[in-house]
Amino acid sequence: MLAYTHLTWLDLAVICVPLAIVLAVSFYMKRYMHSVADFLAANRCAGRYLISTAYGETNSNVMALIMTLELFSRVGFSMRVWDTIAYFIPFFFGLMGLVVYRMRQTRALTFHQFFELRYSKGIRIFASILNVFSGLFYFGVQPALGARFFVYFCGLPTTLTFAGWSFPTYVPVMLVLMGMALNFALTGGQISVMVTDCLEGVISSIFYLVVAFFLVYTISISEARGALLAGPPGGSFVDPFDIGSREDFNGWYIILALGLQLYYYRGNSLMGFVAAAKTAHEGRMAGILGHWRQFGGAAMTVLVSIAAFTLLHHPDFAAQQAQVDESLKTIGSNQLAIQMRMPMALGVLLAPGVKGAFCAVLLFGLLASQGAQLHSFGSTFLQDVILPLRKKPFEPKAHVRALRGTIFGVAAFVCTFSILYKPVDYLVLIIALIGAIYLGGVGLVVWGGLYWKKGTTAGAWTSLSLGAGLAVSFNLIQQFWTSLNPVLAAWSGPGLIGSYLAAHAAKFPLNGVQLSALTALIAGTGYIVVSLLTCKEDFNLDAMLHRGKYRIASEDIQVAAPEKRPSWLHRVLEIDEHFTRSDRFLTITSLCWTSFWFLAAVGIVIWTLVVGRLSENWFFNYAMIAGVGQALVLGVITTVWFGIGVTHDLLDLFRTLKTAKRVDSDDGTVRNHHNLGEPRETPTKVDPVSKV
Repeated sequence: MLAYTHLTWLDLAVICVPLAIVLAVSFYMKRYMHSVADFLAANRCAGRYLISTAYGETNSNVMALIMTLELFSRVGFSMRVWDTIAYFIPFFFGLMGLVVYRMRQTRALTFHQFFELRYSKGIRIFASILNVFSGLFYFGVQPALGARFFVYFCGLPTTLTFAGWSFPTYVPVMLVLMGMALNFALTGGQISVMVTDCLEGVISSIFYLVVAFFLVYTISISEARGALLAGPPGGSFVDPFDIGSREDFNGWYIILALGLQLYYYRGNSLMGFVAAAKTAHEGRMAGILGHWRQFGGAAMTVLVSIAAFTLLHHPDFAAQQAQVDESLKTIGSNQLAIQMRMPMALGVLLAPGVKGAFCAVLLFGLLASQGAQLHSFGSTFLQDVILPLRKKPFEPKAHVRALRGTIFGVAAFVCTFSILYKPVDYLVLIIALIGAIYLGGVGLVVWGGLYWKKGTTAGAWTSLSLGAGLAVSFNLIQQFWTSLNPVLAAWSGPGLIGSYLAAHAAKFPLNGVQLSALTALIAGTGYIVVSLLTCKEDFNLDAMLHRGKYRIASEDIQVAAPEKRPSWLHRVLEIDEHFTRSDRFLTITSLCWTSFWFLAAVGIVIWTLVVGRLSENWFFNYAMIAGVGQALVLGVITTVWFGIGVTHDLLDLFRTLKTAKRVDSDDGTVRNHHNLGEPRETPTKVDPVSKV
């Protein structure tokens, strides 16, 4: 065992060897970066497996795991049925390519470039400022949280002393991790971010299974059952119909979270991955493949949640519980201790080698997420705030240098903010409210901009302004509630309001999800009402989406006319002439598989309402099959499947980038609702187009 750490030499080897390979690749990818379009969108040369694997890896970060563990510690499996039902709707949207397909058709290099194409330069700039402002605070929560995780998980000392000065260990750890993520974002832009994220995703898929099968061997089903069936009345850890006594994670949480998920759908996309697709169809297929790619990670996430929960609640692990509780005493913040309790339990449980694999998975996820966010927020600030305000375009080399400068500035800000920020609520609720500063107003601005001809610039201004104003106010009230509450109580005096304030002196009565839903409702209503009042002429969506007579020949896939009228299923799923036989099979199989679990969940609800309540033991067995069994089996299959697909796409990317034509004017500049550098030719033969 190494001094001052719970990691062995085997763990370090498992972590460092793949990390060294990824770092070497990031430097190698710099040779392929020759233009602004390369830096921002990999010159639109990426295939479906590359995009789905890279984008999926950005969601496998430390904060996502801590949020999952924190939520599981409160609800266990009791949300499984509701999550399955809620997941089906955004899954179906993804299957149809909603938002993603049309966004790629616009040929925008950044998300907010689309706002200038659709609305105005002012909306592009304002939305970008909100996105960066909200995103920096959202991003700013992560670096210190991730660094603290590795400190506590690896058993590092919580403080270090240098030249008589003591400081928290997480600070240098955070700076080292941010430095590596910054390297990915700066060397080759979206090319290096996407390729390194993809490699990390392939390696992580293997490590997912290593960790998952170890936990299956280590924690018995009877121990997990005993721990999860010990929930109090009204707060069951397995029964989805026995959760009414929970304050935050109850039925209202389920309804509001689903509504926000649909409202926000793809409104917070990392545009570099959307814009990098070879064609709109490749981008759509990447989204469908992402559904299958997630199974290995899902199996590991569910199993580590069960394992940590069991260790902390089952009497067979009393010695380990005491060890975790002793370590928690070194954490000053109560909310931080709640966040770190489950990760520390995993640190006690995992064996040498497996602990290194788990640590590597989270390290790669953190680097992928931070690299993608650095690239996204840095490029958004330059492309969508500074660039539209400049009268003279950047020279190509100066443009790339400026992009690197803004990315470095983002890194400096989020590290500073992360050190200063103090958590006041459950992480999932904190993130919801911070995200609402931008997302609260942007939801219908995106949906309406892509699908509604009557959406207007005035409507967009109204929605974004209302969303930002309300969310900022709610964030400030929640953050400073303990200081604000006595002042409000003094003003209100004795009575009903005073009693209510006294009962909620320690915490604001509404949580982050409830406040976010209220923000979205008001902002979205404002967009619809103002657009209807100010719309004088329908917007030309065909021109913006390059459809019909506006199609671009270089992206026009020539296909044979269909021999017969498409089936009703093909029409519902918008399966058009661009789908190969394997594409159609994959799309329909995805629908059938997800529909099976969706119908099973709906059947459980109907059975409960019509016949009667099922036992907690039944719900535990259902959750183990749906949450663990299927994910383990499919995780093995998809690891091999995606390994082959990614290899093909990487080789194709390298070949394409070597010969791709670069256009200096293709830098995100918009003139008269058109991208300045896009080709304007149209094909001689116009094929039917998808109406996704």
